[in-house]
Amino acid sequence: MVIFSSSLTHEEYEFILMGVILIDLISFYSFFKNWKRLRFIEDTPTARLRSSHQGYVEIEGKGAMIADKPIYAPLSNHPCLWYRSQIECKEILIEKEQSQIHWNVIYSNISRHSFKLTDGSTSCFVDPDSAEIQGEEKLVWYGNTEWPNQTQILESQSVLHSNNNRYRYSESLILPGQPLYVLGQFSTSSAASQYSIREIMSDLILDWKKDSQHLLKRFDTNKDGQIDQQEWEFARHIASTESQQIYQQRLLEPEQNIITKPKDKRYPFIISVYSQTSLRQKYRRTAYLSLLVCLILTGYIIWLTHTHG
Repeated sequence: MVIFSSSLTHEEYEFILMGVILIDLISFYSFFKNWKRLRFIEDTPTARLRSSHQGYVEIEGKGAMIADKPIYAPLSNHPCLWYRSQIECKEILIEKEQSQIHWNVIYSNISRHSFKLTDGSTSCFVDPDSAEIQGEEKLVWYGNTEWPNQTQILESQSVLHSNNNRYRYSESLILPGQPLYVLGQFSTSSAASQYSIREIMSDLILDWKKDSQHLLKRFDTNKDGQIDQQEWEFARHIASTESQQIYQQRLLEPEQNIITKPKDKRYPFIISVYSQTSLRQKYRRTAYLSLLVCLILTGYIIWLTHTHG
């Protein structure tokens, strides 16, 4: 940063002023964002799953896989609850007889698979789509093939970086059994509440129409190769009866609890491996640091405009 403004040209002054204002705005936004999350964490009481209300909640528990839907990270093949995967290709640029290494992203993938959160004897599903993930485990390793032919595990340090390696693989993971803090929208739904009898009937008829041969075989009673009005009324009656049966079966299915991203964008959706205390400290520390930088830069902007003017 330039301290003395008297020696600056008009172009240099404008360039520095615009740059400092931009950084100042970014610092203020960082303060606002982190302070807002801190207030949500401090003001939202921690709930228990068995007695949680419908709406915005704060839950602490342990992550677990859904029994029949195991998740494996695509690069390391590590069992996990959530992953963020990335492959980068090394590019060497020569500028002014000096070489610079740039890593270009050629593949990235973020898990959107649901997993379970257990709270004692009670559990619910967590849909991590669009969540802010905090404190995940991270793997980084290197190789010479676009897709890794050697996987990496968290306990292993055998794969080291070499200047000859062209590709860098990285994965961030949330592991089964890790303590988790989740701040999001809690809701309870049953299979029957997802669709009305009318909607089930509509879907059923649509499926029948997709298979015209089966539709004719089942309802073309006069065998003229088409469904007339009377035959179609009979088909609708059968569809109504089957839809009611499907709806009654769904009523017997257990209710499901799930935590998702809130519809109101003002409310953050956070999944964290950090404890609630650590998370509060992290957001408070970042907010104060951002505010300090913002105030210093604001003072510098005032001084710069005053002395140059």
